[in-house]
Amino acid sequence: MENQILLNDIVNAIENGELQAYYQPQYNAKKGVVGGAEALVRWIKSDGTIVLPKDFIPILEENGQLSVVDWFIAEEACKTIKLLKSRAVRISVNFGREHAHDSQFIEKLDKLVETYGIDKSLLGVEITESDVATDKQDVIEWVNKIVAAGYAVSIDDFGSGMSSLSFVKDVPATILKIDRSFLADNCQTERGKMTLESVFYFAHRLHLLTVVEGVETESQLQFINTCDCDYIQGFIFSKPLEKSDFIRMCIEEAPVEIGTMEPFEEGAVFEQVKILIDSVYKKFQLIKFANISKNSYTFMRYEDFMNTTIPETGSYDDCLRRIVDATVPESQKDILNAFNRKSLLEAYKNGERRVMRIVYQRDENNELHKVAIEDYFMESERNNDVYVVSFIQNLDFEDGTYV
Repeated sequence: MENQILLNDIVNAIENGELQAYYQPQYNAKKGVVGGAEALVRWIKSDGTIVLPKDFIPILEENGQLSVVDWFIAEEACKTIKLLKSRAVRISVNFGREHAHDSQFIEKLDKLVETYGIDKSLLGVEITESDVATDKQDVIEWVNKIVAAGYAVSIDDFGSGMSSLSFVKDVPATILKIDRSFLADNCQTERGKMTLESVFYFAHRLHLLTVVEGVETESQLQFINTCDCDYIQGFIFSKPLEKSDFIRMCIEEAPVEIGTMEPFEEGAVFEQVKILIDSVYKKFQLIKFANISKNSYTFMRYEDFMNTTIPETGSYDDCLRRIVDATVPESQKDILNAFNRKSLLEAYKNGERRVMRIVYQRDENNELHKVAIEDYFMESERNNDVYVVSFIQNLDFEDGTYV
């Protein structure tokens, strides 16, 4: 009976305007401008009493009655997006796992965005790890349908549970919201920094946008930015705002100034590695990994005049043949003799660290290019195969520049 009374109270609160949507901005971590928001529910009674979400959301969720609140907040978000017009940003709404069993969920979302005439890319859906842990397969299928329908899906509170990696691996989300628990040490300990850097590396490899929740200090902000974070959500920029204040912020507020951390002085390994890789990419237009014992290769970097003639992966022998074909006739024999697998294995056996040649090659337009080809030998702890990392650099500049 108590639970039913609460549900009736919630419905009455909606009708009386006591239930409200608040918006916590998500700031673009590079530009300092609002790039999104999370819609949150607030229950403010007519006498001014505030009922905290933790005092009514769990009860509604336990009884499968939270959808009333979810859809109310979703509609409020659509109204706000419409009011923002050209200044609209994506607003994400929390939807509990009970919606995974609603066969008309996508239809309801579509009807909302059509009613308010907004772009569906501006209305996001947030789910939590606990949703998947409880009803994994149904939720995964549900998320697949949401993404296929054109809506962005955020994984909320990443890192707050024990199966987070598996959760992200299986759910086709587009945004990863990193839980505030990763900031508990204020980004001051080496262990904490390394853990957070690993989370960002994981997210980037999966091509996920990142949002960090609960950012409150300058130290946290500066370190997070060395990890190439996309959006910041936290009190350092803004607490959750009522609709009028949020709209005013999106329309009128100037970009905030974001301080930067010196990556080479603060132990920001992620940023240091990123700068290193960027510099290597600038120097070498083509980088190739090859297992010459197994006759295979794959490209890591692939911006060269030969990139239209060589597949990104395949057999090493075939790749070498294509490189030889692009080389001027007088150098073809030298390239073939130096870089065939038998010669490379012999050079490795003799203790050489690299094999290098500078030759001329022609592109598909028959234009001549001076090119340096360098193969460095690498070993693996897992097997006895011989690996090489190939760096191919275009030397089309004045003589004497490259020494």
